[in-house]
Amino acid sequence: MVETRVSRSKQRKPLWKSWKLWLLIVMVAILAKGAISCTNYLFSEPPAPSTKIYKLNSDKSVKAMLKHYEPDLKVTEVGGVYDDPKSKTVLVTVKEDSAWDDKSAVKSMHTDIALVWKSFKKSKGTDFSNISVMVKYPTEDAGGNTHNTKEMTADIQGNRLKDLNAKNFDDDNVPAFATKYWQRNDLPNVN
Repeated sequence: MVETRVSRSKQRKPLWKSWKLWLLIVMVAILAKGAISCTNYLFSEPPAPSTKIYKLNSDKSVKAMLKHYEPDLKVTEVGGVYDDPKSKTVLVTVKEDSAWDDKSAVKSMHTDIALVWKSFKKSKGTDFSNISVMVKYPTEDAGGNTHNTKEMTADIQGNRLKDLNAKNFDDDNVPAFATKYWQRNDLPNVN
C-alpha cells in the first residue's frame, strides 16, 4: 500500500475555521435582528397622543405649549397677564404667509386662530378670562414695500373655550364662535 502525500492546498480545513462560514453567520444574525425589529415595529401599538398639560403662567410657557401642539404655527409674540385669576389674559400674535388670493388668506387666518384655540383647549388652558389672537399678514404698499400688518383679531373668553369641540370644529366658524371678531374691511367674508 502506497501512501501519497496530499498537498496542503488540497487538505480540508475544519468547517469552523472557514471565513465563509463566519461571514454567513454574521449575515444571518444581522438579517434576523432586522426582521425582529421590523416585526416589533409593525405590530407595536402607536404611541399615545400627547397629554402634556402646561401651567400657562408665563409668556414662555404659553409659547412652549403652542409650539408643542402646533409646531408649524408661526407664533411671533405672546404677551399676557397671568397673576390675577379673574383677569388672566393672553395675546398671541401669529404671522401668516402670503396666499394666492384674499379668500384663501382669510381661510388661512381662520385656521391659525382655530389652531391657537384648540391648543389652549388641549392644554386645559380654559381658566383665562380672555384669549386674544392677532394675525399679521404681509401686504405690499404702492412703493412695492412689504409690511406685516394686523389683518384679523379674534377674542374668546375662557368659559366659551370650554364649549369648543377641538376635533370637529370648522375653521370657517371662527367669526361666529369668537367673543369678539375683527377683520380688515377690504378682506372678503368666507362664511
